[in-house]
Amino acid sequence: MKQIFKLLFTLAIALLISGAAQSKVIPIEDFAKKSQFKSAKVSPDGEHIAFTYEDGSEVKLAVMNIADNKILTSFEVGDEREVVYFHWVNNERVLMLAGNITGWLDGADKDYRLVAGNIDGTKRIQLWDFQRSGIRYISRLKDDDDKILVGKSHWTEKGGMKLHRMDVYTGQLLYNSDSPKPVGGSDAVIRSIDVDLNEVPRVAVEYDPVNKDDITDDVSRLHIKDLQGNWTTLKLPVKHEGIPVVGGIGFNLTNDKFYFVSNHDLDHEGVTGLFELDLKSRKIKFLHRHPDVDINGGLYGAQGEVIGVTYEPGYPEYFYLSDDSVAKEVAFHKSLRASFQGQDIIMTAYSDDNKLAMVRTYSDKSPGDFFLFNRENNKAKYIASSLPHIKPELMASVEPFIMTARDGLKMYGQLTIPNGVKPKNLPMVVFPHGGPYGAKDDWGFDWRAQLLANRGYLVLQLNYRGSGGYGKDFEDAGSGEWGAKMQDDLTDATLWAIEKGLADKDRVCIHGISYGGYASMQAVVKEPDLYKCSIPEAGPYEIDLQWKKADSFRNNYKLGENYKKYSFGSEEGVIKERSPVYHVDKLKAALLIVHGEKDVRVPIDNAYLLEEKLKEAGKEYDTFYREDGHGFQKVEYRIESFEKILDFLEEHIGE
Repeated sequence: MKQIFKLLFTLAIALLISGAAQSKVIPIEDFAKKSQFKSAKVSPDGEHIAFTYEDGSEVKLAVMNIADNKILTSFEVGDEREVVYFHWVNNERVLMLAGNITGWLDGADKDYRLVAGNIDGTKRIQLWDFQRSGIRYISRLKDDDDKILVGKSHWTEKGGMKLHRMDVYTGQLLYNSDSPKPVGGSDAVIRSIDVDLNEVPRVAVEYDPVNKDDITDDVSRLHIKDLQGNWTTLKLPVKHEGIPVVGGIGFNLTNDKFYFVSNHDLDHEGVTGLFELDLKSRKIKFLHRHPDVDINGGLYGAQGEVIGVTYEPGYPEYFYLSDDSVAKEVAFHKSLRASFQGQDIIMTAYSDDNKLAMVRTYSDKSPGDFFLFNRENNKAKYIASSLPHIKPELMASVEPFIMTARDGLKMYGQLTIPNGVKPKNLPMVVFPHGGPYGAKDDWGFDWRAQLLANRGYLVLQLNYRGSGGYGKDFEDAGSGEWGAKMQDDLTDATLWAIEKGLADKDRVCIHGISYGGYASMQAVVKEPDLYKCSIPEAGPYEIDLQWKKADSFRNNYKLGENYKKYSFGSEEGVIKERSPVYHVDKLKAALLIVHGEKDVRVPIDNAYLLEEKLKEAGKEYDTFYREDGHGFQKVEYRIESFEKILDFLEEHIGE
């Protein structure tokens, strides 16, 4: 696709899109609405489509007849509950995982239930309640319409899993004796099991800590089923200290090659590459690696065979296998991409005869459209849109950028650029992601960034150190740097945009949620002259208070203390130094505090204490609190909050 722009002045001409529609103010409601059509999969026989959709406070699953678009049934899962994922288990029955809807970053109890029902609405049954142990769906069993293959993990098994067959009509579990067993020490466990295209377990990953108090001796092993059906082990040749990343992608058509992603071959914990394991010779072959970003996931042909992988150095990119056996499927994937110019595509499901493919398209300007593609006549039937009221031609472009932090660390980010204007001296909102560790912002449709851009604001999102997707070293570069170098990265990105002439230095605000909320508050006490305003939302502002009251480590004090040490280091006084409530005397920026009163991940006590300290310091501020969780889930609260936020921005960095 496109190349990343290090300097964005070249965008000036391209962004001067003519037409009054480009400056049209779009109602907040259009951005705040939830997705009406979230996901879709075609049935094995190609006669029906199952899809999830929003209905009031619930996300339901419905089944539609393809021939006449008639809805056969809709599965309700309860108020404030949603179908999280679903699978076709045979032509008449669907499996769904239902859970509570909480704030979009919340850690509140999801109360998961695994449910199945027939497409006519009959024979609905709860299969599993997750109180006894976890269940992970692995695959259909084409030789047995009554069963699926699952991985079962009991809490006593320290994260290990064992294969079982589950009856999709009764929930009965039958242990699969073909499960590989760990060969390491007493704490070794099987972390994952991959089945081939015939649904036969063939490869598993074992993690063996050896000595739990010494991470340098941890071992990863591959378990491989040989041609005689016996499980044997292969120790990965690891060139660096620590646990290597190992993740299965899938198999080739003949089931004699297994593809996985890993960083085991590097002398440091860098980005993952793609590897091929020959199951006969047991030899591992390196295939591909981007120097800066991890492999995102696999690309698959009609029969489930691996044809390549995706990764995202700014824009989505692809690596295709060169094997002749996948040439036809690679050509098909490339032709689909060419048919949807400027968009990325996701193949969500195929019919068993390989004639029908469910395709989801999306882009920076489009939240997603669903098509059923007929491979016999090369025609695509439009099914639905995620947000049909969103008009892509009215949305802003999202352009990736690369910058270098003050200590030389290379990092990626993206700019959402208002339509119809030159990207020069614009009012800017810096929008840091939450997490912080392992999370990242990707190219695509972001309703909040689009809303801000529609009101004329340049939106900057940076994947600062500690973010995921750039290798373990990049993530670990954020260790001990919560509120320190991670904060400096956001400062450097802000200064970068100003120095490039993209942003007006006198009209910069920062707004984030969760860790982004923390960073938004830390920014204006650490760099009081850089930002004109700040909108911290659902942020932790006093670290010890957050660790004491949040749900995150309520049942594991030791884990919480280890995470705190990972985040801040162990230097004396560091917690108070990086808790912004103790430095509000430095505040010069205008401040709007946003929080959900039912937030359990970052309790609102953080905001109350921040208010207390602001009052003591004689600082002015405004608030917006509503009875919701971590990140407003209720649409009316999203609308209200952004009415307040937009008025606040207009007052402080508007024209």
